[in-house]
Amino acid sequence: MDRWIELNNRILAGNAVDTRHDREALQAYFQEKINPNTVFFHDLKEKIRYLTEQGMWDPAVFARYSPEEVQAVFDRAYSYTFRFRAFMGAFKFYSEYAAMTPDRARWLERFEDRMSVTALARSESVEEALELVHHLVNQTFTPATPTLMNSGKANTGRLVSCFLLQDCTDNLNSITKTLAFVAELSKGGGGIGVEVSNLRARGESLRGIRNVTKGVLGVTKMLDNMLRYADQAGQRPGAGAAYLSVMHADFGDLLNAKKIATDEDARLKTLSIGATIPDVFMEKVRVGEDIFQFYPHSVFQVTGREFTDIDWTREYETLAQHPEIRKKRVSARRVLEDIAITQGESGYPYLLFEGHANRANPIPNVGSIKMSNLCSEILQPTVPSYFHAYGQEDRDQVGLDVSCNLASLVIENTMGSGEIGRVVGAAIRLLDNVARSTRITEVPAVRRANDEMRSVGLGAMGLHSFLAGQEIAYGSPEALEFVDVFFAAVHYHARKASMEIARDTGFVFQGFQGSRYQSGEHFAQYLERDFAPVTPEVAALFEGHVLPTREDWRQLVADIQAHGLAHSFVMAVAPTGSISYVSHASASLMPVTEKVETRTSNKARTIYPMPGLDERTEWYYEEAYDMDQRRVLDTVAAAQKHVDQGISCTLFLPASATTRTLQAYYLHAYRLGLKTLYYTRLRKTNVQDCLSCVV
Repeated sequence: MDRWIELNNRILAGNAVDTRHDREALQAYFQEKINPNTVFFHDLKEKIRYLTEQGMWDPAVFARYSPEEVQAVFDRAYSYTFRFRAFMGAFKFYSEYAAMTPDRARWLERFEDRMSVTALARSESVEEALELVHHLVNQTFTPATPTLMNSGKANTGRLVSCFLLQDCTDNLNSITKTLAFVAELSKGGGGIGVEVSNLRARGESLRGIRNVTKGVLGVTKMLDNMLRYADQAGQRPGAGAAYLSVMHADFGDLLNAKKIATDEDARLKTLSIGATIPDVFMEKVRVGEDIFQFYPHSVFQVTGREFTDIDWTREYETLAQHPEIRKKRVSARRVLEDIAITQGESGYPYLLFEGHANRANPIPNVGSIKMSNLCSEILQPTVPSYFHAYGQEDRDQVGLDVSCNLASLVIENTMGSGEIGRVVGAAIRLLDNVARSTRITEVPAVRRANDEMRSVGLGAMGLHSFLAGQEIAYGSPEALEFVDVFFAAVHYHARKASMEIARDTGFVFQGFQGSRYQSGEHFAQYLERDFAPVTPEVAALFEGHVLPTREDWRQLVADIQAHGLAHSFVMAVAPTGSISYVSHASASLMPVTEKVETRTSNKARTIYPMPGLDERTEWYYEEAYDMDQRRVLDTVAAAQKHVDQGISCTLFLPASATTRTLQAYYLHAYRLGLKTLYYTRLRKTNVQDCLSCVV
């Protein structure tokens, strides 16, 4: 066993947690592994020449700057004397992010090098690069994994790795085209959400022949196989999620495909699933009534409209009473119970409450929100594409799909900076660069939406670790007040940065005219009251920060109406994965699952004590599985008021939890106005982490 692993494992060797051994492991890791195996260069000029000639760094990045400007960015990065604060952070960075020689025997980049090259690649001027490298090295925010990993490198992967496709309309050309798109995105490491509600249900008619269609499960099985086939050259498995409306007649079949007792031929092994739930379904659950599930082709024959174009809450009674529309009656409560049973077995499905999502949709003039992504935090309108047979491509209609341009604030470091506005402004400008630099040419609807809508998603990580460090209990009134004030401030500065980019560049996203941004409706809550601390404990946390007032919001709304916005969306809170270790923060907004994590990688056990864990903070690190999940849902609801997209929200339950308990949490989440629920994790269930949306 390597000595640094042995030292790291000593954290749990005694009767008590001893975090001193983690620092010893970190020191040994650098002295015995990293430093002796890092390629040494006499100066920066030699390093750049070598790495560009070897095809590691992109020479075009350095061609945009003078040698003196490049040197200044690297000098600033190294001037902060950055040090990792935990062994796991260094281990993750050097295992997954730093460039290595082709034989993976020696490192070519240190932490400061990766941050410097990222800053240079994602900036338009040396001034921007100097500002960006300040934030990257001090970790006030961190870009998504593909952005941080691939920026400035030559012949490497994309800057984004999360996509939503609504191309899967009800004809074979669209189905096969969607499969091709999934393969293209998956081979590059993309995680893909696919909307399948427009597909005919099992047993519908085809070309006038009754009871012949294979249904949604036939297509999802092909998606499942494609994701397993088109992986990232064997380095990363394919990952995707299929979203289906609970109003679809095949919904039960899709649920069954994720259950333990399912026949092997019907099982979805790789593909995740999501349930899209309208308000009318939740109302039927509340009153204990039956509900109809509909056959899409029958609906289309009568109405001439796609399944996802139906407003099920508003139009349900009319469609339910139509004698020519095929449907089946089910118990709404029984369907919700079946969802809970399936989540208890597999963690799936994700839940999307489409009523809440669309009431908060700031651009209904563009379209409605019908689906989410692999991690359930991306909520944007999609418009289906229509593809025709070979030789008829001129009749194709390219819709709007989604690419996820993500980054996350590190709450502790953002708060420690004393300048929320400066941090958020720099993060939005980085994300704007990512959006402008992304060209997904193989999927036209993704490229069109990225070019025209330029949506970005700034999230946050480290809520629980920050609260513990401040001796505030997760989910307490003080914690909820902090979340409310913090995310209101982040929203203000994100919108302000987007307005300034629109003002300075002249680019306004395609759907701004006629949106709730233009009317000011989207900002109503901020014009009614100040989102300022009330309790002395929370006020002390924001000491030194300048928080936006109602008057600031009034001026910003006027500026937005005058200049527009560059981005259709600016916020989304992803689950975060390995990058939270590098940033030395707890993941996303969720409570920690363990005070001391134990992970196994390549047959080696590694130990990760939570940031700042000691006798003072231990009590505040209450573990998620021991916590009333209403505190988790209340926390997410406090942030959701200010997040224009969604928040990855995981439920953590003990093995003894019943389906009744799960259903109660669903109803509580719905009453709070949450837009989505991500995984449900039971202690006994080993659900693979989201691999494609880690930020």
